[in-house]
Amino acid sequence: MAEAASLLNFDDSIRIDASKRLPQYDIGSNKAYRAESKNGTCYALVCEKHTIPRQSAASSYKAIINPHLTTLLKHGPFHWPAAGEERYVFIYGDNPGTPILKVGEKLALDWKHDKAAKLLVEPLILILKDFRDKDFVHGNLRLSNMFLHNVTEKNAHFILGECLSTPGSSAQPSIYEPIERAMADPVARGAAMRHDDMYAFGVSLAIAMRSHDPLHGLSTTDIIKQKIEKGSYAALIGNERIRGAFLELLRGLLLDDPGQRWDMEEVLSWADGQRLTPKQAVKRKKAPRPLLFGNKKFFMMTKLAMAMGEEDTAEAQRIVEDDSLFQWLSRSMEDEEALERVEHAVKSARDFGQEKNYEDRLAANLSIALDPDAPIRYKGLRMAGGGIGTMLAEAMILKKDVNPIVQMLSQNIAMNWVLTQNSLNLDINTLISRFDACRNFLRQTKMGMGIERCLYTLCPECPCLSEKLKGYYVTSPESMMFAFEDLCKKGRINGLFIDRHIAAFLSVKDPKVIDGYLYEINTDEEHRKILGNLKCLASIQKRSNLPEFPAIASSFLSMLPVIYGRYHDQTIKNKLKKSINDFAKSGSLVKIAGLLDNPEVIEKDLGAFQTAMKEYKDLQKEYDTLEFRLQDKSTFGVTTGRELAAVVSGFISFILIVFTFFMFLTNKSVF
Repeated sequence: MAEAASLLNFDDSIRIDASKRLPQYDIGSNKAYRAESKNGTCYALVCEKHTIPRQSAASSYKAIINPHLTTLLKHGPFHWPAAGEERYVFIYGDNPGTPILKVGEKLALDWKHDKAAKLLVEPLILILKDFRDKDFVHGNLRLSNMFLHNVTEKNAHFILGECLSTPGSSAQPSIYEPIERAMADPVARGAAMRHDDMYAFGVSLAIAMRSHDPLHGLSTTDIIKQKIEKGSYAALIGNERIRGAFLELLRGLLLDDPGQRWDMEEVLSWADGQRLTPKQAVKRKKAPRPLLFGNKKFFMMTKLAMAMGEEDTAEAQRIVEDDSLFQWLSRSMEDEEALERVEHAVKSARDFGQEKNYEDRLAANLSIALDPDAPIRYKGLRMAGGGIGTMLAEAMILKKDVNPIVQMLSQNIAMNWVLTQNSLNLDINTLISRFDACRNFLRQTKMGMGIERCLYTLCPECPCLSEKLKGYYVTSPESMMFAFEDLCKKGRINGLFIDRHIAAFLSVKDPKVIDGYLYEINTDEEHRKILGNLKCLASIQKRSNLPEFPAIASSFLSMLPVIYGRYHDQTIKNKLKKSINDFAKSGSLVKIAGLLDNPEVIEKDLGAFQTAMKEYKDLQKEYDTLEFRLQDKSTFGVTTGRELAAVVSGFISFILIVFTFFMFLTNKSVF
């Protein structure tokens, strides 16, 4: 019975065995489980809640047909019983095999040239060529994510593991990342580029071929500093002697300048036997005299920038105020461009005042100015511009403090970073547009704006994080509607549907379904809020041609008395109730919203109400007149009686005159 309970139907053709873990296929915090399909065994990778998978890249990945690439069968949200909520799941084909390097093992395999060529270089070149042709970037190239079938046999088969279940390179050990990306927090590295895959290829080959690890026991920061001082090739290879063609390949792939690093064309030329001479790594400039910062001497701007984000920020303020930084840059470094960037950084920090957060803001801006290629460093966070969204998503999901990210966006720190970039591989215009938009969003507090709008703008693949949708993995307005329908069936929706997260999510995903109703949703008038919620959901139903939602419609019925109370004509009100009740049974939100927002019905009700008001006013006036006259009972009715007597007597007199005149005429004619 227990075994049967652990078998979960992902769909009609695939079952996941939640009791059979496959830890060798885990990616970061995402766990792998054995699965079965109609075509044989496979495995499922279940994403953790705070992991934002690369859903949009899945179609490109599936289009790549390569025998050395693990096959993606299916993917999507799935209710995971162990978590009690939906998680995003990827189903991959037959188990890849044994990892080339298990986690925790020595990072030196001492492979010979022939073995490295057959088991690693040749299949990776084929895979990377296909990636280039399909404009796809892996971002998870490392030996622990590379597998071999039939390891003990001569025909061992290479398989590259998956890369879609985590944000760009967030599961990648920093040693496989270029210097600048390794500086960033893993979740905030941003999307990997093709030249990052080439670098990871070089690191994997270096680890496979070297017999010892010259960086063993060093921290991530110390490894980065070794790469900065020596260059990646020298830091990774150490005193190892690499001979033959692989020496050229390693030098070409491990160049720290992405513009000089070998691309696919050069690797293919090398594979065809052409001897290429990689460019010499450009050494970072060192000053002849150091700058004293935090009781340490710094000769390089890159290392000084690192210290800015790690040391006491008061020290950054000191070297600005005593001019030692400016003197060091102009006299020792002789770098006018860096000096100009630093001056702009100081001015930008001062523009927001020199009181709250000034020291942190100044240190962050100076760090950017000194090393523009490095990530943003602010209050202990290290983020590449393209990775701010995933870090914000993780912070919100894990209930961490998001104020540092808010400050970084609102105080132009992120904008300063992007304005210093000159990489052709970075979509600078898009980042500028997004950061500028986020700065404006943070100035507004109404629903549809604020930090929630920044989240979905900067991290488009983040699911909706509304507490109302807790337990559901909602990635689109359509999936939101189905989640609401299920919640309403279970009686778990109380009150209005749209909150801050939902409003922001919809505004980013499809502005046309909500932006026209944001005024009503944000108003203090209850009937307008209800109608705004209804019209928004009805708009989604109509635009996406979705089926009926009777549970959602029934949920709205309990809120509608507030709207019915706005109508004056009881007949119209009764007709509305009857029609809406009928539409609610069929689940047509569009028809319900159409009735309640019908201008003709509203105008007719208002016209009848105005007529009734006029009649009431006339009657009230007559009543007031009678009440006034009743105040003196001695004279009440006298005037009216006299007037009536005068009218009656006048009428009688008229009759007599007419009769007399008629008789006169008659008598005259007889004579």
